[in-house]
Order: sequence, then C-alpha cells, then structure tokens
Amino acid sequence: MKSIFLFSFGSLITPIFKILALFINFKFCHLHSTRIGHLTINFDVALLSVPKHTIILFSHDNNVANKYILNFFKKQKKVLFLSIFKYFYFSISHINPSSNLIINWNKFQPKFSLHLKNESRIIFPYNTKKKLEKILNKYQINKEFVGLHSRNELYLKRNMIHDNNFHDFRNFDFNDYKLAIKYLDNKNISLIKLGETFVEENINSTNPKIFTSLDFESNQEIDYLLNTHAKYNVIGNSGVSGISSIHRKKIIYINLIPLNLNNLSYCSPGSLILPKKIFNKQKGRFLTFKENTEIEFSIHQEIDPYKKYDLSVVNNSPKEILDTIIEMEEKLLDNSSDDSIRLNDLFWKNITDNNQKKISYLKNDLKLFISTSFLKNNQNLF
Repeated sequence: MKSIFLFSFGSLITPIFKILALFINFKFCHLHSTRIGHLTINFDVALLSVPKHTIILFSHDNNVANKYILNFFKKQKKVLFLSIFKYFYFSISHINPSSNLIINWNKFQPKFSLHLKNESRIIFPYNTKKKLEKILNKYQINKEFVGLHSRNELYLKRNMIHDNNFHDFRNFDFNDYKLAIKYLDNKNISLIKLGETFVEENINSTNPKIFTSLDFESNQEIDYLLNTHAKYNVIGNSGVSGISSIHRKKIIYINLIPLNLNNLSYCSPGSLILPKKIFNKQKGRFLTFKENTEIEFSIHQEIDPYKKYDLSVVNNSPKEILDTIIEMEEKLLDNSSDDSIRLNDLFWKNITDNNQKKISYLKNDLKLFISTSFLKNNQNLF
C-alpha cells in the first residue's frame, strides 16, 4: 500500500516540481537525524553538494540525536525544514532515486567523500566560548580539557533504537584510557567523557575525576559545547566524531575499523589514526596494512562480517592509546618527528596500488597521519 502511494504521489508531483525547478533552484533532502553522526555529517555534506544559491528543503526523522544542533541547522541560510517535505522527498526518490530534485543518500554519503577538503558552510552559534567558560567555572574544569569517548551499545538500548546492523566490532572499553587519563591529569588537563554516560559504565571508579553527562545534568547544548571547544577529542569509530568533523577539528581516532580508504576519507583533517589490528585465523597471522585497506565488505549486515571471514578484531591496548595521545600533544606543538614522516610515507607507499588519487587526497589534502608508535611497533605489517 505504501509503495502504491509513493508511486502515485511521486508520478503526480515530479512533473510539477520539474517545471518549478526551471525558475527556482531547490532540492529536497531527508536528514537522518536519529544518530549524531548522520545528523552532523550528512547536513554538512548536503550543504556542500549544491551551489550556494540553491534552497534545500529538509525533512528529518522523528527521533533527533541532538535537538540543539538541529535547531541551529534550521537557522542556516537557504534552508527550510518542514515535515511535509518528507513525503515529497520519498515519493520522488521512489520514482527516480537519481532525480535532480533531491539530494539522495549516495550524494551526501558517498563511499569515498571529498567534502572535508572544503570549509563547512554551516553557520555555527556565535559566542559559544563565553557560555562554555561559565560551565567550566561552575564545575571547576580547566580551560584546557580533552574529550574522550568509547563506543558501546548502551545508547541504542536506552533510547530504544533498533539497528539491525552488527557493529560490535567497533566497540571498546572506556577503561582502556586508563594510562592516557593518568598522563593527561599529570599535565593538568581536565578530562571529559563525551556523549551520554550510563551508570553501568562506572566511569568514576578511579581517580582522577572524569566529568560526564551525569555531572552536567546532561543537556544537548553542553554536549555540543564540550565537543566543539575541547583541546582535541579522542574518539573511536563513532558518530560522535561528527561534531568535531563539521568544525574540521583534529581528532585522535582510536580503534578505527575498517582501515580502508573510504573510511579514512571521513576522518577530520589533520587527525591521528590508530587502527585496530585484524588477525586471520586461517593464515595464522595479522593482516598487513595493505590487506587491511583492501577489505571492502559492507558493515551494514546483521552478522559479524569479520567473524564470517574467520577474522578476529584486536582492540588497541592502553599503551597504544597513550602513545598516540602523547604524539598528538607533540603535534600541537609542531614537534613532528623524522620517524613520523618516514613511517607515514612508508605506509602510504605500501598501499599505493589501491588508488593513487585517493591516497594523495588522504595524505596531502586531509593530512591524515597514522600513529607513529603503532607503525614503528608493527613494521612486520608493511
């Protein structure tokens, strides 16, 4: 019945909007807002995917991961949000998924994205630093602070979000930050766990103090402010990174998986990458870096795609995470070592056969760096 409605309605409105498009530059777009990564990154890409004078007519999901962010998205120039646009978008898409009247999934979520080489067109809230200073003073947090995040399934369970795709291989334990936490605390850098915190995680069982959403009586504006104004954020393979990404803010991506070129193209410029290692049970060895980048199976499936191919995923150790954070601290002081440049050049050359243009973009335009200590300790994977 739904399909019949979409076909009938789409057949009716498509010719009308095609005529209208001869006089007004506009496109329909549906923003997947249930998850923070889709909400932020897709909106950023949607704005960049059309000429500046184009009006984008947005709809969004019933669930919104961060209403504060969505509200300032709604204030952008040449943007209009109305629920009715959802019916127009999906009806046109049903008739022709590649219609010039819409910004479809493939346009704002391509396998390999080039959007991060451009400045974002998003107009961000003004004077947020002053708001943040009041919060920092209230909770006695140093102006220099770092955001930490670990991915798990608790957010989905608490918010009753049903995701049929298997993503457990992207998860890791927040306690793996234990060495990094001691190091940053010794540098008098405050520590904040990004995203929702759940009692089950027992984050503050050890010193030093880590501020969480429970301390802040969590609201979504604070989530945005903390993520945006941190010295840098340390995040796994999670949509939370989207808030930093739309600001083109450097990130330490730990436990990144998969380590392929497509996934790397969504990493914020100037970021440090610490990937997971993958053990091939049949061959009895870890996959080389080149073999890692050649894994292209879809992560959107109901079963563990790694287990299916007899592969075992190995999380980063607390020492690997610590070493990469130390490297970021040095990078922010412009202290890049000769080893860092040499080993990264070796890494990119090692996987050159995959696609020279893509690799050049990741290395030279996005200026992504693989963790130096990780490369040094795993030279057998070249």
